[in-house]
Amino acid sequence: MAEARRTGKSKPSVKTLTQTEGLKGCSLFFFFSPETLARYPSLKYLWGIGSELVPYDTMHLFLCNVVPRLWALFTGENDKFGDEQPWVISKVVCEAAGREIKVGRKTVPLSQARSLRDISKHSGSYKAVDWLYFLLSVGEVVLSDRIPEEYFNTFMLLSRAGRLLFKPSFMTDGELQEGDRLIKRFSHAFYTLVYAGQADLIRVCRPTVVALLDVTANLRSCGPARSFWQLPTERLLGTLSRLIRSRRFPYAALTKAVSSKYPAELVTSFSEAQVPQAWAEATGKPIRRENQDPAVTFSLSKESKVDLLPSTRPAAELIGEELTRMTAVMRLEGASNVPEQIISKKYFRVRLSNGQIAGMLSSPEEAGDRRRDHLVRVSSVVRQSARRGTGEVRVPVSVYGAVLHYTLVMIDDTPMTFAYIEWIKSSADRHGASGLAERRRNTECFSSLGGAMR
Repeated sequence: MAEARRTGKSKPSVKTLTQTEGLKGCSLFFFFSPETLARYPSLKYLWGIGSELVPYDTMHLFLCNVVPRLWALFTGENDKFGDEQPWVISKVVCEAAGREIKVGRKTVPLSQARSLRDISKHSGSYKAVDWLYFLLSVGEVVLSDRIPEEYFNTFMLLSRAGRLLFKPSFMTDGELQEGDRLIKRFSHAFYTLVYAGQADLIRVCRPTVVALLDVTANLRSCGPARSFWQLPTERLLGTLSRLIRSRRFPYAALTKAVSSKYPAELVTSFSEAQVPQAWAEATGKPIRRENQDPAVTFSLSKESKVDLLPSTRPAAELIGEELTRMTAVMRLEGASNVPEQIISKKYFRVRLSNGQIAGMLSSPEEAGDRRRDHLVRVSSVVRQSARRGTGEVRVPVSVYGAVLHYTLVMIDDTPMTFAYIEWIKSSADRHGASGLAERRRNTECFSSLGGAMR
């Protein structure tokens, strides 16, 4: 539209172009009005470089603008649009999705459970990380078969693009091209379904949707989205307010506190690493050793190092269901002598080869407050009837469960480790006997834990 004005086109032609494209006025991302150029002369250099080399935060664009605005538009939460909103997600659907999300809090780690709040009640206070979890994981399950097919497919285009563009690892050129293709398809579907070429719906077409088209060019020029988004900076800024001890002179107090804090941290880290003995004598504290494993740590392998970290509890006798399962495992492993009384060493945490700690974060006795951060997928097989009654065939499947604890057992003087797993429940396996997940479209999902123990 700004280009049409620059070329001196008539007002009717500019209006026609506005109605055709679905954008009203000058875009802040691509074409700038003379008023904007005059108001911000210091940005002239950046505008001259172009949008590909001046990145805007992909996290804020996706998770603080596009996704929340879509939710507000489709659920009717944004009063500014009035009756022009599509109202794709009814109040009943929104509440049902919120209940499902809330129930899922008990089945995931605490770090993820913070993002699993009832979206029908708390969407206004969702942060970027909450919308990230909804876009990449939760939305596909709770919206499937609840909203019209074309709108669900539009959401999935954005979700699949986010799964590619927010990868923490290296992105290939093919993945960038696929992400760009998905974003273009999402933009086309959004303007086809929402705007639909109606002049009175121009207000619902937000410029941030158009700005998505520049995301892949930004990532190609500046690297992965996680390398330059503002989330770490925001976390740092959140810690600075606690350093202000004077309300009368806040800036002077903050400057003094920061200048004192970081040199002290630098001196401490340098001394502990370079002159540990002198630092221990000066402070009276023992030498701090990094990566020092606690006592009774058991390493499973040396190449891809995986360690079982000890619990604070002593060894306990296996009884009940655990004893039955462990006895069956020992017979399956061909143990020559299976004693009636088995003393087992339990481990509730495991350090994986990438250094991440997986295990329970709360007391296992408090069943309602359990938080598990190791949901595992196990390769298994199921028996199915062959065609025309010719017998049974074994079909490979994936089963899912939560690790309650790990167990170290000596079988014929050979140490072996096992995981005690609580299977999931789903519509495909309501009793949780096998841990099979149901399949919604192309996603395997389950409703709860509480299945059989294995």
